[in-house]
Amino acid sequence: MKTAFGMVLIGLLSLPGASAAQAAADDEREVRSAEQRHRAAFLTRDLAALEAMLADDFAVNSPRNTVLQKKPLLELVRGGALTLSSYEQQIELLRRYGDVVAVMGGDTVTYVAPSPNAGQTQRRRFTDLWRQQGGRWVLIARQAGIICP
Repeated sequence: MKTAFGMVLIGLLSLPGASAAQAAADDEREVRSAEQRHRAAFLTRDLAALEAMLADDFAVNSPRNTVLQKKPLLELVRGGALTLSSYEQQIELLRRYGDVVAVMGGDTVTYVAPSPNAGQTQRRRFTDLWRQQGGRWVLIARQAGIICP
């Protein structure tokens, strides 16, 4: 009886739908983890972590109403313009489109000195686009817009 059950279980796990569902669940878990590392890197101003997680061709449509590439964004972090005391995120959608995963939702950040926005809290809507590259998820694009009070 155990052998028959084992064979059925192996057969079910080897079905294309079963492995696809597991792969999708793994991708979601990995991208959620990447989002957490992204937030943590901004909170701690961890330039090495940000450098590693941002694709070389990364671009952000920033809350500053400008489009920034990777290097200028890292310079803002290095210079203290993006110094945060809190960074909370609510993911509302995480969906794969081919080799890209889109993450959408809202976030709230609070700035501290030396940021020019020190003392301000901003509520924003965001979209992050992640792509698997070299066996890891890298952030290829981000959009973050401030919600008007």
